Amino acid sequence: MTTRRTSAARRLLATAFIGSILVLGGCSGSGGEPDGEGASGSASASATPGEAQPEPDLEGIPEVVAVVNGTEISRDLFTETYEGQFAQAAAQAQAAGQEVDQDLLRTTVADNLVSSELLRQEAARRGITASPEGRAAAIDELLQASGLASEDELRAALAEQGIDDAEFDEQLADQVTLDTLLAEEAGDTTPTDQEVQEAYDAAKAQQEAGGDTTTPIPPLEDVREQIVQQLAGGKTSEATQALIVRLRESADITGNL
Repeated sequence: MTTRRTSAARRLLATAFIGSILVLGGCSGSGGEPDGEGASGSASASATPGEAQPEPDLEGIPEVVAVVNGTEISRDLFTETYEGQFAQAAAQAQAAGQEVDQDLLRTTVADNLVSSELLRQEAARRGITASPEGRAAAIDELLQASGLASEDELRAALAEQGIDDAEFDEQLADQVTLDTLLAEEAGDTTPTDQEVQEAYDAAKAQQEAGGDTTTPIPPLEDVREQIVQQLAGGKTSEATQALIVRLRESADITGNL
């Protein structure tokens, strides 16, 4: 039986979710560029006022962009995702005086949607569901990222974007489930003291090699937590990429772009 993954069921919560799905930026099957979910939004401020903005090229996108083990990825979902990614890519390209490679971007978005679906299916196969503790932690993270004071304020802000409570709860459960899957796959990602020291020494050596002496790197203890988070994230990313490679090898995937 074929099921369909539509934008109504998988609507993105703008930039609200900053958890595991962002790891997919480096996990497309074709080795494309990151999907852009975690891209800096600063480039958008660099666009020249009044300058004509490029338009996303969605001509000829099929009704079903891909089928992943019997689940269809719809044109609506692809279009919604692509438009969000294109806005970021266009702003960054414009700031650099370049043009967006839309052929590459379309391929990357399609690949990342396939990768996301494979992870959702793997979570279901393992019987992973969103725990109450995971939901609470995810909401706390969203509140910190948004600067809002309470869950009620968060839900109200999302409602203004057209995301009602039912959709928010569905997306929250989806995100927590993926977080749980990736944490299970990665295992203990806490770096050793030696790994932290080596990363710090490498950063200092890189700065010295670049001749930048105006902004010296702070002492290790002042940046230890940042380095730990970066190294742990790297380990999770590597585990996720390896998992997606394995899932793709055994999956039945049809791409229609």
